[in-house]
Amino acid sequence: MATDAVTLIVKDHRIMERLFDKLRSGTGDRQQLLDECAARLTAHSHAEEERVYPVLAEIGEQEEAHHGAGEHHQAERMLHDLQRMSPEGPDFEDRLEDFIEAVRHHVEEEESQMLPALQEALSAERLDELGAAFEEVRLRELEVAGLGLRQ
Repeated sequence: MATDAVTLIVKDHRIMERLFDKLRSGTGDRQQLLDECAARLTAHSHAEEERVYPVLAEIGEQEEAHHGAGEHHQAERMLHDLQRMSPEGPDFEDRLEDFIEAVRHHVEEEESQMLPALQEALSAERLDELGAAFEEVRLRELEVAGLGLRQ
């Protein structure tokens, strides 16, 4: 299994997309799915902001790192608003789509700009070290949220 930062970040993105598909389907416990999204989004965001974005800034991508952090905070606010709504409420579906679109936009920017910049600037060894640092923070945050075993 690959352990470099880029692979781990992309893997996390795909997990979120699967959660979005479940939320959109309307089946299952939507509140529980939102709570899992919140735990995963927080863990991912904190890991990137603590470990990955400083490295992006070091390689000349400071503006992108700052922009990415702003998008994390926006998505977290949108998700917290969703968690306070009833999934049966009249505005839930529209707000859910707004949240999903905001995250997808962020993922697209990361995967088309930030992650390729990391791959170009860092050695494979350094990407593995960064992956370990990212994963350490992510797993710690998931543990705090009660998702430690589900990674």
